[in-house]
Amino acid sequence: MEKISEYKVLARKYRPKKFKDLVGQNILVKILSSAITNDRLAHAYVLTGVRGVGKTTTARLIAMSINCQKRDKNSAEPCGVCDTCKSTGLDNNLDVIEMDAASNTGVDDVREIIDNVKYKPLISKYKIFIIDEVHMLSKSAFNALLKTLEEPPEHVKFIFATTEVKKIPITVLSRCQRFDLLRIENKILTEHLLNISHKEKIDIDLNAISLIVRAADGSVRDGLSLLDQAIANQNTKIDSKAVSQMLGLAEREKIFDLLEKILEGDSEGSLNIYKSLYDLGADVVMIFDELINVVHFVTQIKIAPSLKDDSYIPEIERTRGVDMSSRLSLNNLNIIWQILFRGYQELQTGFHLYQHGEMLILRVIYLFDGSNPDDLLRKYEQKDQNINIDTKNITKPIENNNENKLLNFKKGLSNENKNKINNNYLEVINFRQFVELFFKNREGILHTKLYNEVKLISFKQGEVVLNTESINDKSFNRSVAKLISTWTGRIWQVQSSSSNLGKSLYEEDILNQQKEIELMKNNIEVKKILNEFPESKIHSITELAEVNTDEEVLNSNIKKEK
Repeated sequence: MEKISEYKVLARKYRPKKFKDLVGQNILVKILSSAITNDRLAHAYVLTGVRGVGKTTTARLIAMSINCQKRDKNSAEPCGVCDTCKSTGLDNNLDVIEMDAASNTGVDDVREIIDNVKYKPLISKYKIFIIDEVHMLSKSAFNALLKTLEEPPEHVKFIFATTEVKKIPITVLSRCQRFDLLRIENKILTEHLLNISHKEKIDIDLNAISLIVRAADGSVRDGLSLLDQAIANQNTKIDSKAVSQMLGLAEREKIFDLLEKILEGDSEGSLNIYKSLYDLGADVVMIFDELINVVHFVTQIKIAPSLKDDSYIPEIERTRGVDMSSRLSLNNLNIIWQILFRGYQELQTGFHLYQHGEMLILRVIYLFDGSNPDDLLRKYEQKDQNINIDTKNITKPIENNNENKLLNFKKGLSNENKNKINNNYLEVINFRQFVELFFKNREGILHTKLYNEVKLISFKQGEVVLNTESINDKSFNRSVAKLISTWTGRIWQVQSSSSNLGKSLYEEDILNQQKEIELMKNNIEVKKILNEFPESKIHSITELAEVNTDEEVLNSNIKKEK
């Protein structure tokens, strides 16, 4: 009978067999190596990190290293040839017990471990329990493990692996040494995949590798799985186009073209590019995912111009990213990103995705259509009834200077005109004046909430930060911002904060009233009255100018009768 040769996927074939083979975990390797060589081993470890960074692999390497029969005392690396190392690598070492907590969640499963703890290892130095996805254990299972975990026998070691360390009870974490495995940097993962491609004699270009790395999102296992998939789909040279089709991505260059057309306010051109991407098989959600990534990339270049020299980023992306970042401010990029991200979230649960995508593109174009806030305010002040200042999608104040105004690819207002507009703004000096505008304009409900319930955190022209936790109205900030923008002639941003440092106007008035009462108590005439009437108290203070005398009331009534 012919022996069937099993194909080993790259993730298994290139699984690290020594600590030095762990990708991107230099700090972890250094600490563990020092602990092993100096024989300062903890009785329990927690390994946490995102999927595919090497948690289970690290746990097995620890088990191999501390039980290795031929290990150099000055090194933490397992020999890989002794019976213990081989059996651990093949997952048939009786002294290394692995348990998947995702399928063994109950207290009975943990009790089996507890019963097994008292028995000494058969051939190894330590009996090691590796529990993967430990956060899936039930509360009762964790409680059953606590006592054993706190005072285990000398021959027992526990190694826990999890992606959700916050779900592990603090009582368990406090009994373990915690190690956080890092998300793999794109540069390191790119080099790793290129090295494996060379070993496998795979012809793949750097742009294709970059797409795989981006999709892997810091996971070595995901990167190797995607590389495996790309090899299976393409017998000849693997290029970026083939990988894009495999991942359902849009071509990066066309995404830049799409963003360019959006910023130019070219609705027809934008929708045509969007349709061509869709016709080529790109997923709608992935198109906007890539669009968000491009905006983020341009922002990165804006903040760190040195990225333009990063050889691991395709040249065309660097060139266009640098060009676009030179024409966009950080404020513009932030607004674009927020609009796209909110739209992306809507797409996750929406229907009619293609139409939804078209409307999202138009939503961005509506904001960046060649007009800036100064243009809108000028038209508003000319009482153009067709112009409405809508702050629904504006989440950050736009200061009236050349650096921070919204993008205008074609033209902008002169400083002379801009200053002229600024002079016509209704200036609001403080928050109290801000609130009074709602009273004057007969917005009683909003005025009451602003006065009684809202706590002021910070105030400046165009921006108010409030604590609105007591208000159960999701549209409150938007309603306030829209009205105040209309009344003052400038765009206002109203943000929410969970800070409790501020006070409401009502609380401030009460405190001020109490201070005035305390001062009034020290007044000589008031002291006489209070001494004469011991049971009396000062409840409030009113200015005399606000009190009508009996004579004034009488004269007023006479005038009315006449």
